[in-house]
Amino acid sequence: MSQDQQPSTFGQFMAEMRRRHVVRFALGYAAVAFVVLQLAEIVFPAFGLGEAGLRVLVIVVALGFPPATVLAWVFDITADGIKRTEGDGADSVAPRLALLVITVTVMSGLGAWLATKGIFTVPASTDVAGTPVELAIYDPSEAINSIAVLPLADFSEGGDQAYFTAGMHEELIAKLSMVEGLRVVSRTSVTHYAGTTKSAPEIGRELGVDALIEGSATRVGDQVRVTLQIIHARSDSHIQTLQFDREVTNVLALQTEIAHAVVHEIEGEHAETAFTEVAMNVEPMVQEAYLKGRYEYERGTPEGYRMAFDYFQDAVQNDPDFAPALTGIASARFMVDMEDGEADPVEVQLAREEAAQSLEMDAQSIETREVLSLIERSIPRLMPEAPVEGQPTMVHVVSIPGMADSIVMDISAFDTTWVDALTGLGDKLERLVRLRMVRGEGDGLAERAGAARQLLGAGRFGDATELLEDVVSANPESTPAWGLLVRTHMSGGDPMGAVGASRDWSESGAFGAPSAADIQTLERAVAESGAAGYWSWTLGRLTTELGAGGHVSHIDLAAANAGMGDDDAAFTHLAAALADAEPGLLTLRSDPVWDDLRRDSRFESLLSEARDLRFSPTMRGRRGGGRNPGNNR
Repeated sequence: MSQDQQPSTFGQFMAEMRRRHVVRFALGYAAVAFVVLQLAEIVFPAFGLGEAGLRVLVIVVALGFPPATVLAWVFDITADGIKRTEGDGADSVAPRLALLVITVTVMSGLGAWLATKGIFTVPASTDVAGTPVELAIYDPSEAINSIAVLPLADFSEGGDQAYFTAGMHEELIAKLSMVEGLRVVSRTSVTHYAGTTKSAPEIGRELGVDALIEGSATRVGDQVRVTLQIIHARSDSHIQTLQFDREVTNVLALQTEIAHAVVHEIEGEHAETAFTEVAMNVEPMVQEAYLKGRYEYERGTPEGYRMAFDYFQDAVQNDPDFAPALTGIASARFMVDMEDGEADPVEVQLAREEAAQSLEMDAQSIETREVLSLIERSIPRLMPEAPVEGQPTMVHVVSIPGMADSIVMDISAFDTTWVDALTGLGDKLERLVRLRMVRGEGDGLAERAGAARQLLGAGRFGDATELLEDVVSANPESTPAWGLLVRTHMSGGDPMGAVGASRDWSESGAFGAPSAADIQTLERAVAESGAAGYWSWTLGRLTTELGAGGHVSHIDLAAANAGMGDDDAAFTHLAAALADAEPGLLTLRSDPVWDDLRRDSRFESLLSEARDLRFSPTMRGRRGGGRNPGNNR
């Protein structure tokens, strides 16, 4: 054979691989490994091995491949059993055994190194306090007081129905928020869970809720399928699956139907009184334009607001009586006008008139009330020379069922500048108005503290904590910020975080900070009783301060009593907080400390009054009457 005809070194190597059946072995190893891993993924959870066991198996399979391949090179399986593969005459067993020993040694060393790096262990799932997430036992008779609706997945072909899915998600949250005895986590607090791999108990702990709703929407032409699962978060137990297959002729009516079904599963026999809705007869093309407008608005960009304005206008041009789209026009117009930072009085007043007109058409719409309230509240700051519309009533009389005396309120000084938005359109407006109202005050700390209070009111406890930590770091003398930071940790279900923040507060030396002895008492109380220990400690401090003639918030006293399980004392202080028009009332909707009170009729009445108080003075007394097309947001 000539030199040109000699096979290359690589060719000789591959020929030898085939002769020794190494390639066949590698393919077989991969196939067997795949089957084993698939079986392990199914079987391991049944024996409590879970992710940690699966990770160990994957690494062992990977580390075992090189030594197994060397064995396939050295030995062969024949009809007479396993024998050393025959080589050419010069082949000796010593080099092959040396290769096997070296390979096993290297892989063993690599495995030991990975073990030191903790690669074989999976940390336990924890909540914000760092405690393991332990599954509870699901009791069907236990009331669901709080819920989070996770973003719905868009399974439509091409994924081009995001606006439809987002609208369904937002509307479901809005409808459920109307149930007085149910705390619903805000949309902004759940958006980052889209596509999450976290378990239901983890998400439930992070959001502080009893139940979760997850699901998907699939739309093909005029056909739509919406599938929802209601899950008990702490036990990871399936409560119910709801599936809706419909021909979409009225998307808004379908949204209402789905919300009613979910409320029925949660509220049971009380579902019929959860909320009422008048059916909307709106052309499909109007609904499509409206939903696309909301989707563009939610992008939160100048271009999104302009496109939303155009879509809302299309909807109103085709149905002048469709109040939700007119509210959208007012909101989008206001946001577009604010792009350059200078308010155009003509555009602002026009936005106000459009929102007022929409409210005349649908006097029950919470979203319209909120949009009009926020626009009106911004006018004195944006345009100081603008005339004030109307003379609002400053005295408000409240009668709470189960409480003997009526409550007379002076709401002239009620602070709503920090309150969180309840609706999708109001969310962007609220942020802009709040920033305008606090801009230029101090060194920016007031703006961040106001933002933190708004995040706390919206139930976004993690974000509020981060902001407040920045505030107290920049200004350690800010007693209100310290107090709010500690309370935010508790609202987020993090007693140990509250202990740490209290300790930092004490070390700062700020006025009103707990003493070192107080901190030691707090640490023992939380170590022994968890959250109840914190509330007991807090109630003791508040009572001592009150006895010394100091000023103590009734909301703080109510929260401490609620945390201790003394409902009657909590309601007594809540009534006093209402009489004093304390702004802390605006946290009733979102703070988990009130969850055990939510099914009490007294709390439902208080919550309703607090929700009305959140609107500006010019909005109070505007309830009732008007056409109700059914968009009770």
